[in-house]
Amino acid sequence: MQMLSRPLLVLSIATAFSDQEEFNVEASDGSSGSPVNPESHSEEPSAQSALDASNEAPQNLESESWLDQLQEELANQGISLPERINDEDLRRFYTAANGDFLVLLLSIKKTIRWRETYRILSQEELETWANMVFWHGPDVMHRPCLIVRLGLACSSLPSHDRPRFAQAVVSQVEHGVMHLVSPENPEVTVLVDCEGLSPFRIPMQIMRSCSTLLQDHYPNRLGCLFVIRLPPVVRFIAQTFIQVLKPVTRKKLKIGGEMYRKILLENLQTLPSYLGGDCRCTKCLNIGVHDVKRLRTDHINNIQANEDVSNSEDIPTPNVICPDDIDQSGSCDQVLRTAIIGLLMLWVLITLIAGLYDPESPFSLSQ
Repeated sequence: MQMLSRPLLVLSIATAFSDQEEFNVEASDGSSGSPVNPESHSEEPSAQSALDASNEAPQNLESESWLDQLQEELANQGISLPERINDEDLRRFYTAANGDFLVLLLSIKKTIRWRETYRILSQEELETWANMVFWHGPDVMHRPCLIVRLGLACSSLPSHDRPRFAQAVVSQVEHGVMHLVSPENPEVTVLVDCEGLSPFRIPMQIMRSCSTLLQDHYPNRLGCLFVIRLPPVVRFIAQTFIQVLKPVTRKKLKIGGEMYRKILLENLQTLPSYLGGDCRCTKCLNIGVHDVKRLRTDHINNIQANEDVSNSEDIPTPNVICPDDIDQSGSCDQVLRTAIIGLLMLWVLITLIAGLYDPESPFSLSQ
């Protein structure tokens, strides 16, 4: 889902700048009994407006002097800002850089180079990934919601297709930022579904790739991140260690196991049908068709695997091992392996979340 920004990303850029002070000036003739000149009254509003403007102008110039300085520095280096990056995007980068001009300059140059080489998939190309990565309605805060079926992707995609899945996630974020968010609320909500994700096969490369790209090139974009149907051991550890994050970050992160429907119903306007909702949109219908085909394919593969096992039962084995030894040693190995891999997955998850939400976090990827 920050996945996916950096989203991320917690506050709107409008709150990053302080409010302008208003100055009230009252005219006085110095004597309560002296007559009032009507012409002086007629001049007061214009004089007041001129005074307000003169006081506000220096504040506006000072508050955004970094913007002119940035454009001048880029011009001196022969770098042109692409049309895709407007002033509002620059303000988000400035907020993410905590007002550090050098950090801002480096991050803008990095994003410009990235956009020159990275290929964003078209809407037609994204249809290939429509059952794994798709936008589905807004949340209760009217932010568009991106569904990322991470577990399905990792359990069904061959290893050589997984980088393209990460590319699809980033491309969907790009399309959402360009066409779905509103100027009043430029954030997005991301729901990561981990159903089918095995603790023994952690998609570290996908998670790191997505989190790095979103953190670097989509700052202050993520409004809320839902992570549902995590493996139990990972979810238990995550709920404990997630307390190291700042309160504002924890507020934006919601982790749920199999009892996820209550959380989603409270935060999403429409729940996808594959998650138990009653939505009948085209996307949900197409996902249902894809899932049915996948289940049939898995069923056929299981039957074939069972037949292969039964056909090989008459093959003699050279060594006989006590079943009790297998159970005991296998159980210990499995517990140890689960604990180690669970901790690794937790670390990647915290890196993703902290990197997207909190630029000063010790887990931030940019450090």
